[in-house]
Amino acid sequence: MKLDMTKGNITKLILLFAFPLLLSNIFQQFYNIADTAIVGHLLGDDALSAVGTVSVIYGLVLSFCFGMTNGFALLISRSFGAGDMVMMKKSIAGTIKLAIMVSLLLTAVMLAVLKPVMRIIKTPEEVFETGYSYIVVIVCCLVVTTFYNMWSSILRAVGNTTAPLVFLIISSLSNVGLDILFIGGFKLGVSGAAYATVLAQVFSGILCFIYVIKFCPELKVTKEDFKLDPELVKELLASGLAMSLMFVIVNVGTVILQTGINGLGTGTIAAHVAARKASEVFMTPVAILSQTISTFASQNYGAGKLDRVKKGLYNVFAIGFTWSVIVILIAYFGGGTLIKSITGSDNSDIIALGAKYLRINTPFYFFLVILGTLRSMLQGLGEKMLPIIASILEMAGKVIAVMVFVAPLGYTAICFTEPITWIICCVPVLYAFVRFFKRNKVGSVSEG
Repeated sequence: MKLDMTKGNITKLILLFAFPLLLSNIFQQFYNIADTAIVGHLLGDDALSAVGTVSVIYGLVLSFCFGMTNGFALLISRSFGAGDMVMMKKSIAGTIKLAIMVSLLLTAVMLAVLKPVMRIIKTPEEVFETGYSYIVVIVCCLVVTTFYNMWSSILRAVGNTTAPLVFLIISSLSNVGLDILFIGGFKLGVSGAAYATVLAQVFSGILCFIYVIKFCPELKVTKEDFKLDPELVKELLASGLAMSLMFVIVNVGTVILQTGINGLGTGTIAAHVAARKASEVFMTPVAILSQTISTFASQNYGAGKLDRVKKGLYNVFAIGFTWSVIVILIAYFGGGTLIKSITGSDNSDIIALGAKYLRINTPFYFFLVILGTLRSMLQGLGEKMLPIIASILEMAGKVIAVMVFVAPLGYTAICFTEPITWIICCVPVLYAFVRFFKRNKVGSVSEG
């Protein structure tokens, strides 16, 4: 199913695009939490800490792959919005070629630096080898992760968010079963969780590819489409690397922040792992809105309808702010129960620390909504530098927190770091938003 977002009711289009994407991400988080919960329940707190120490590395490489394929897809969206099917197919061919090449290169680089990076982030010695046995499996199979993300990004570029959802549901359910089989049955330890994740991604990637071949003739590319113009390659790389860099810079900051957490002991690590898993679920609708406005902006930019872009942004803000209120209520009235259910731990200190993180973090989601949606919208409009600058500021805030505030303030500094950086980073993206629309002389907003 294609969804042309350049005409029709804006609110309806945003919800039609976002809802399957939301369910997809919920299931994505579901099997991430399944890894955490099964590891915690079957293998204990130390194994959970081992996975937690390297999860930031996983997040880093996953963000690079996700950002790259979504950046490539912006050109597909733009061509689709403009009705240029020839350029759309060439952009798809370029996406396939470049995504495979870059993911293989990234795998080689990560394998070379993996243990040194684990040392840099101060992975505790007692869980070092266990953590390595988990992350090395993930890194070796980055091409699998990229393969699924690539096809799902291509489908989303033309408005199809339903097919990736179906395949991810199948994959998520498979992942839970494989987790239990590999960890509980075959006794593979934390490596079993990694194998389960990779195999689940293989399922979703293959299903997505088969769907495109059988049911999406407009997305099929020929040998001729792979004869890429150097300018198109340059534009694809600029868009893909700009978006991946935006995500990576943020996650490098998270890796650095993890070094401060790792120095606070395995109990704090376990609490933070659970709190971050809950936060990832809470942040999912914000991420979905960001992806939605990115595609919406790109299609309408291609069609020359910037007034619709502005109206779409205001719709997204309204939805995001409503969700922020819901999240705050959940964190304050059910935070402790949520942390306990994720960790399977009876340690009251772990539960209290995790709940503390959620209660401090969630009231600032209003700023996260502004930052995330504006940053992604600007990428969809071809604005590359200021979103990256905002990401650099976010990383800098995390570096300062680790260097200056963690030692005297402990975990409280960790809890406040991201909210403060969100507020600071809103400044450059708001400036870029105002500048872009002034430069393009967009005034009144219409539904047109």
